[in-house]
Amino acid sequence: MADRRQGDISGFSPQSRSPGRRCPSASSRVSANSLESDPHTYHLLRQVFTDQTLSSEAGSGGLEKALGLHNLDDHIDKELHSSLAACGIVKDESSTVTGRIGPAVVVFDTSSSVGRVLEEPDRLSISSHSNFSTTRANCCVYKGKWLYEVMLGSKGVMQLGWCTLQCKFSQEEGVGDTVDSYAYDGSRLRKWNVRTRKYGESWLCGDVISCAIDCDNGKITFYRNGHSLGVAFENVKTGRGYAYFPAVSLSQQESVRANFGATPIRYPVDGYLPLQIPPQVDLIKANLLIKYLDNLLPILAEAEKCDEARLLAGKYNGVPLPQEETRSRQSTCLLVAAHIFERFAPLLKSPYIMEASLLKFLLKLNEAENATDQSGHSQVFRLLDLMWTFMQDSELKGCLENLAISLLSAYRFAPVTTDFKLQKTYLLLALTLLRHQTTRRYLLTNVLFNKIRFPVFLYVKPLDEAGLIEAIPTVDWNHQKVLGVETTTDSTRHGDDTGKNSEYLDACDRLRQKIEEIEDIQVEMLKTLLIHSDVKEGTTTRMIFLSKFRLYLKENTGSSHLPPVNACPLSVSLCFFHRLVRAIRFYWDEFVLEDPKVFVYSKDAFLPMQYFFQDSIDYFDFQRCGGLMSHLNKTLGSKVNLSQGLTVLDSGQVVQCKSGKPTASLPASSATNKHTGAEGGSLATSYPDLEMPSGNSLMELLDGLIILYHIAAHKQLSKTCTFRDSLKEYVTSLEETTKKLKLCPADEKFSEIRSELERARSVFTERLSELTRQMSWFIAVTYSKNKQTDIRWVFQVVLQTIEKATTYVDLFQFMPEFYIDVCINTYNALRHYFHPTVAFEKLEGHLDLLRRYGMFLVNHFADARIVNADVRDNIVQALACFTCYPQSLQTLENLPYEKRRSLITCLVAPYENRSWAQTNWILVRIWKGNGFGFRYTHLPHLVPSKQQPTEFGSASLQKPCPSRIFQELLASVLIQNPETATKFLDTVLNQLNWSFSEFIGMMQEIQQVVSRPEIRILDTRQIKICATCFEISVSLMRVVEMVANVAPQLFTDWKFSSAELLLGRLLQLLCQVLNRVTSRGGMFENVVSLLLPGLESVTHLPIVAAAVGILIQLVLKSSGKGQERVTHCLCTEAGFQLSSLEFLLGGTGQETTNTDKKVFTFRSYKEVDTSEVEMVESLITHIRKYQNTASEQAQPVREEDLCTICYANPQTAVFQPCGHRSCRKCIRQHLMSKKECFFCKLIITGVLDVHGLPIQ
Repeated sequence: MADRRQGDISGFSPQSRSPGRRCPSASSRVSANSLESDPHTYHLLRQVFTDQTLSSEAGSGGLEKALGLHNLDDHIDKELHSSLAACGIVKDESSTVTGRIGPAVVVFDTSSSVGRVLEEPDRLSISSHSNFSTTRANCCVYKGKWLYEVMLGSKGVMQLGWCTLQCKFSQEEGVGDTVDSYAYDGSRLRKWNVRTRKYGESWLCGDVISCAIDCDNGKITFYRNGHSLGVAFENVKTGRGYAYFPAVSLSQQESVRANFGATPIRYPVDGYLPLQIPPQVDLIKANLLIKYLDNLLPILAEAEKCDEARLLAGKYNGVPLPQEETRSRQSTCLLVAAHIFERFAPLLKSPYIMEASLLKFLLKLNEAENATDQSGHSQVFRLLDLMWTFMQDSELKGCLENLAISLLSAYRFAPVTTDFKLQKTYLLLALTLLRHQTTRRYLLTNVLFNKIRFPVFLYVKPLDEAGLIEAIPTVDWNHQKVLGVETTTDSTRHGDDTGKNSEYLDACDRLRQKIEEIEDIQVEMLKTLLIHSDVKEGTTTRMIFLSKFRLYLKENTGSSHLPPVNACPLSVSLCFFHRLVRAIRFYWDEFVLEDPKVFVYSKDAFLPMQYFFQDSIDYFDFQRCGGLMSHLNKTLGSKVNLSQGLTVLDSGQVVQCKSGKPTASLPASSATNKHTGAEGGSLATSYPDLEMPSGNSLMELLDGLIILYHIAAHKQLSKTCTFRDSLKEYVTSLEETTKKLKLCPADEKFSEIRSELERARSVFTERLSELTRQMSWFIAVTYSKNKQTDIRWVFQVVLQTIEKATTYVDLFQFMPEFYIDVCINTYNALRHYFHPTVAFEKLEGHLDLLRRYGMFLVNHFADARIVNADVRDNIVQALACFTCYPQSLQTLENLPYEKRRSLITCLVAPYENRSWAQTNWILVRIWKGNGFGFRYTHLPHLVPSKQQPTEFGSASLQKPCPSRIFQELLASVLIQNPETATKFLDTVLNQLNWSFSEFIGMMQEIQQVVSRPEIRILDTRQIKICATCFEISVSLMRVVEMVANVAPQLFTDWKFSSAELLLGRLLQLLCQVLNRVTSRGGMFENVVSLLLPGLESVTHLPIVAAAVGILIQLVLKSSGKGQERVTHCLCTEAGFQLSSLEFLLGGTGQETTNTDKKVFTFRSYKEVDTSEVEMVESLITHIRKYQNTASEQAQPVREEDLCTICYANPQTAVFQPCGHRSCRKCIRQHLMSKKECFFCKLIITGVLDVHGLPIQ
């Protein structure tokens, strides 16, 4: 570099710099006489250091004192001294400040922390990882007016303010909870000083809260984004013994960044000083030096053009430099820059100087130019080149770190306006910095994911309440796109309402367009970080990004037992996800152009199966579908080789099989496991041809993107969806209040009630306006069409990856489990989160997506290759929800016959290794709408509130849509496979017996508790389990009802060996249910009448309707011998009571003198139609007639001839070889579990009837 300074250094570049300071040596100076022969230098200095300075110096000392390179150092020093003098600064003012105690640099003193507090290296950013953590600063004040700023990294419960050294805190008591501490909490809108009162405004993430204390007048005031919230505390104790420390208390996972004066105060308050005194001397010097650089950069740009032109001219015409110029013009500019950076570089180590001086200068340069200029010749690029050339390594490292921190802080905490001007300005500068290759690689390697959270650059801070009012002047919450459901007013909207809705949606669209301008810049930033052509030292920017991205994913998985210390907020991760989708798709399509025959475009992208065979991929704590990777390598390693057309001979040589596939001519013993060395299986196994080569960096990015969706993005989408649910509740409350107001009489005696209703309506309306404006932000940012397209693309990628992996048979086990979850979750997001704000039906090819997703669920809900029970349960639950919607149910009905039959076969198989509750719900769903009184969406008494506790949420509340196709298929499977049918029905009846017994047991316990005279405390968990057992019992009975309808012969035709036993067990259970539920004044009726919270769904209708539906089908709709057998079996059942059926029509046992007690009858429910009521009447008539006939024809049975087990039926079965007797029903049920005699415990080898014939 020394040689380049003395000669032509026009070819300088930051990559060629040496580590030392670029100081101009004596040899580089020229005498005054040389100025006359170097007019370029003379004019350059006049432009950089102003004409006035040069003229005054020339006039006072003659030509020998005129400014030149020989005396430039002295001139700059003199100018710096003059600037300080002009500002009236003769020495550092920090030493003269009074009223504060503590070090010059103010930071958080974590040694004083209570609770677990994690801090950043600069000790200005902290986050809480315990219940309530408190930390104070290392500086206190006792006199004067002081302030500090707190920049909110979250918006939860925090108490910010001041405390004295005597304050003692705990994880329950923080700042403001003790006598001499004062705090403000914008989450709860309270101020705290032992007692609490309402104060302030609601704060948001990204707000800047200023905490100001006036020690002279004893006042504390808080400011939000520069706006005063009013004096919070007066008469604050001051004087001897009182000094106040800045202090903050944070609840779990909350985070803040404090500014005590290390950087410029964002919202200064007149008369108040920051706790850390600003470096005024250094700031004045830096501003003057930046002024010189500002003058120099345009000259340098012109010099580059001039020298380049001369170079081109010299190359072809041999034109030398002019005789009067001893250096190139660019070299002269660099010599001047070296003098400036000699003094400027040390100042940039200060974060204050960085933000107050250099950052402003960079913003000014970047605004003046086209930020999309990628030519490498922008003024910002030139300044960065100068920094890389003339600054030492230690100086440059600190400078770039401070620059990144300051820029991120400026973007993160800048005030948000409706045009997002400041956000665009900061992002454009960040983009320019990243486009500078050397700076980009350094920041990515050392700063972006190490020192700061780069994804925060990709987040868009929402508008506050005032901004939303400006952007969304008109609100309308009565619309399907806002609520996700059709409201009661949607169908009767007037013209004004329609216009209001149009204005609201138009405003949302305008807001979306403005936000997408910011998102486009953010995507460009990511594209810059994914550049793969800048190879240096064997790495590219993309490779560096990949390593940092994987580390980011690991820190945010939250799968370890330790809390995720460096986890990003979910909202930030969701933005990161969407920007990354666009960047990956851009480079994927660009990469395909290089070899379109091998790779597919992003619209058809997937991850090839061989990608998952790699041991080098770190999936953190996520497992593969088949278990641990080591186990899969051991058991399937040889098949992995076969799938890739490789084999390992006994000699250890790896060979390629013919045609890329193993052939039968190779002996099986010659193939060994490439991974473990163990012998493999037969080489006759065939696998699909490899479609795309793996190992591509874009595939690693895509894989990481899917992990990002799994660990963060979907959680945030789900969280956002709950906001819509909250909005629905407010709309419901407003509608109910309005109805009550209309019904309220206008009489004076009801004036108080009417006034209260009007006040409630006003509160709900105001709150709804606020929530609807917030919803507009979600419509514009989260639920936009572009965001839906991103989710759809990931859904299709994962679905296609799973489809192709399925063809690899047992090698499918290498697929990571989270791919299954992401497939389910992305579909749910598209179907339930985005819809109907962005309609699912408007997705391109949505019917094909439905078909493929349905096929995925059918193929894998009983897939033995998936060993994790939780993953299998997720698939079963997804299938259960899928059957709840008419369109998706029709999709299943349109699948190939083999797939439909396979689905039903798996559903009726014994409940092994899967959740039987969800499996049962699938069967219920295909029957709902055909059962007795089974046409309701909500239980009748819960319809007004639109709420009902269900296991599957909104999916179970869809309108009934029975599937005749699957009902017929169920009948076919059960009738053609009697053994399967027996096992299935036996399992259902066992589960019904268990669930109803558990339900009755818990109801009895609840009754005992509520009947006590003392204070009653009910276990909410027990109530929830009780309600769940009731719902399970009802659903199981509905499944039996369906079987009784589509395949009644399984109960009525004695050709089926288990029919008699199944019928007996079923009728016994039905009698138990009816007796328990219909008992007048019994336990069930007493508990239900209490209307306990959590037991709203426990009522007569659902369970008795299911029971009577089964009886009607088996008794009335059967014919011939079948009807006779069922009727006989029912009437001879010991627990049967005709009164339990009469109860259903308001009959026997319900007469009461209490007129307030409502009599239960099917006739009062619109869900039970007239024909069904008539069938119940016919059922009662038929049974009564049979009983009368049977009693007339009945022969008396001696007591000794009765079965000694049940005492209800005569002894008709003789056990072999012991000869003991019982009724046929008892012995059949006994033999289901044991083979011993009831009495003598001998093994029963056979059963005969009284005539000696064997009983099957």
